[in-house]
Amino acid sequence: MTSDIQKNVLELIDRWEKEQLDFLITLCEQNSYTFHKQGTDRVTTMILEKVEGIFPFHKIVNQREVGDHHILKTKKTGKAVYLLGHTDTVFPPDHPFQTCKKDGDWLMGPGTADMKGGLAVMVYALRALKQAGGFKPLNVAMILGGDEENGSSTSRGIYEEERENAMVCLVGECAGEKGEIAVSRNGKAGGRLECLGRDRHVGSASEEKISAILELARKVIAFESLNSVFPGVYINVGQIEGGLGPSTVPAQASFLFDLRWQKEERYGPLLDRIQMIVSQSDLPQISFHMTLLNYRPAMPCSKKTKKLLYHLQRVAKGLGQEILSEHRYGTSDGNFFGAMDVPTLDGFGPIGLRDHTSEERIRISSLKERTALLTLFLLHLTEADFSSFV
Repeated sequence: MTSDIQKNVLELIDRWEKEQLDFLITLCEQNSYTFHKQGTDRVTTMILEKVEGIFPFHKIVNQREVGDHHILKTKKTGKAVYLLGHTDTVFPPDHPFQTCKKDGDWLMGPGTADMKGGLAVMVYALRALKQAGGFKPLNVAMILGGDEENGSSTSRGIYEEERENAMVCLVGECAGEKGEIAVSRNGKAGGRLECLGRDRHVGSASEEKISAILELARKVIAFESLNSVFPGVYINVGQIEGGLGPSTVPAQASFLFDLRWQKEERYGPLLDRIQMIVSQSDLPQISFHMTLLNYRPAMPCSKKTKKLLYHLQRVAKGLGQEILSEHRYGTSDGNFFGAMDVPTLDGFGPIGLRDHTSEERIRISSLKERTALLTLFLLHLTEADFSSFV
């Protein structure tokens, strides 16, 4: 690794420490709930302004309901190192958690961990490489997705297409509590089950009661019971809607569900069992309709990923950092790459805790540490023989 470039990179990261933190706070205090398109697009604009001049090739995939998706490349064609980030968060504009607050070495705020902290890491790593002159030899692509928190339902096709061009994939989700990098992740599918019954006034005793809510409640129990049937599988019914009011037998009800599995071979049998449950009803007047809304395959830890991790640990050691690996039960857009045997490391963002809650936070000191790690790792990849680990 060129020592002069490395020295310059680290000096820039030190110099930009306050600026980077201020940029992160600005990102977090701009609401970018998945379906707040204007806010999500504004966050993306802030990022694009910071990386101006780095990516000559820029493709925008426009969306109507969520933030636009952006594909940025240093070279139009050829295999590249892919950086993945998403600009949306889970907090709606009317949620009380909208601002950041410092508490010692912690920064609390919406999206600090998931994953605006990782976006700030990627932005300043790229800027440092560019300014220090270590960027040119490397072919880098960065994807900014606008709907990751909704299961990437509109961006999935982008990842499935772009992964064909990936040498490696590095994801800016937050680091583990001890700085861990995720080398494998669960798979995920989300869906909706709708039940149709027959409405009537509760005082009309002459008609049979065909309650959509009652029948749907039985499906909730049947879905949740599968948690004890399939090892390594997690099923959750998370939102229920239906009915007009207490004096009307409900004609319609629905719930949203989430499926997680550690090994991809579990998904087929799990889905078959769920479809069997949906197809069964004691009342012929009741009908069910199930819709799958999103899907990410499980991401195993491949031999290629283990080799890539070894290279990262060597770079980290030179910075006085120790990088441990872990399996994560959550998913990310890196799943689309890792599932197809692209070497994938996930968790280059700062150390984060309690994401998706009003206590979400990052360790401030880890922001600079992870920026240095990603920057020097990208610099290492410009000099590495990819055939040795890909």
